[in-house]
Amino acid sequence: MKNKDSLKLFFSDNILLYLIVFLTQLFFFGILFFIKGIWFDEIFYFGFLVFFMLSLFILTRLYKTGRIYEKFLLKSPLLNDYLIEEPRSELEKNYNLMIEEIIKINSDREIAQKQDKRMQKVMIYRFVHQMKTPLSVLKLICENHSDEDDYKKIGRNINTLEYNLNQILDIYRLDEFKNDFVSEKVALKSICKECINSLKDYFITSQIYPRLDINDDIYVYSDSKWLKLVIHQLLTNAVKYSNIGQTVNVCAGKIEDKVYLSIIDHGIGIEPADLKNIFELFYIGKNGRNNADSSGIGLYIVKKVSEYLGHKIEVNSNINDGTTMTIIF
Repeated sequence: MKNKDSLKLFFSDNILLYLIVFLTQLFFFGILFFIKGIWFDEIFYFGFLVFFMLSLFILTRLYKTGRIYEKFLLKSPLLNDYLIEEPRSELEKNYNLMIEEIIKINSDREIAQKQDKRMQKVMIYRFVHQMKTPLSVLKLICENHSDEDDYKKIGRNINTLEYNLNQILDIYRLDEFKNDFVSEKVALKSICKECINSLKDYFITSQIYPRLDINDDIYVYSDSKWLKLVIHQLLTNAVKYSNIGQTVNVCAGKIEDKVYLSIIDHGIGIEPADLKNIFELFYIGKNGRNNADSSGIGLYIVKKVSEYLGHKIEVNSNINDGTTMTIIF
């Protein structure tokens, strides 16, 4: 046996057998000594013979079943690692049959879970897309009555609904990231401008002013679609937690071999106690509890997608002084 701990476990499991044999001999030869008056040499001879045969039995048992004790102490996430190659005894064969049955049960359970998850995803996709159709109609009606205040309020709430529905789709799409990832050279200024333009109505209705300060020659290697999702989410948060009339700055710079993209708002900031948890799923913190639009999903998606892309996210925030979210490429 390669593992000393498993060897100790084996002998501690079999020490009782030695103890029983010793006590049996002590009792048996003690009676014979008093009844027959046998000599010490005879006692020693028979005792040595019994313990010699017992030791052979233990060593044979160690050879045939010892590897099971190694598996007992193994810590591996893979069930296949617990199988014993070329079993030497019926016990090891039965042990392998047990592990194989566990592997089969676990595999069947995983297949069932994947099927349930796939069905759940299909139902969510169908639900979201079915919701988007009537929302598009309502949005068109609101655009036709854009000069009326009530329709403007309805339009803003429709945008909120669309944003939340898109977040649901985004969080389900994270599972498919590896199958939908294309690394390419991305012009940072261009992609940031696209994100700002896509949020133009949100900036206008919130009376927040974007300011873009990125040189044309700054490029990064990333997936443009997923990176756009991250920037879009960070810009949305920056607007959401800014005060009327403030600006949101989007700037980038290169230091040595790294590119830093920062999205800076001058709004309400994040509580120090909340900073360590803001990337957790469904965590909304103090600001979220004061803002009905917070879902605790957006920054979770930002963190996960950034990790998948190989980028790092840093946050710096002060109460009533704003928040800086920085993507490091």
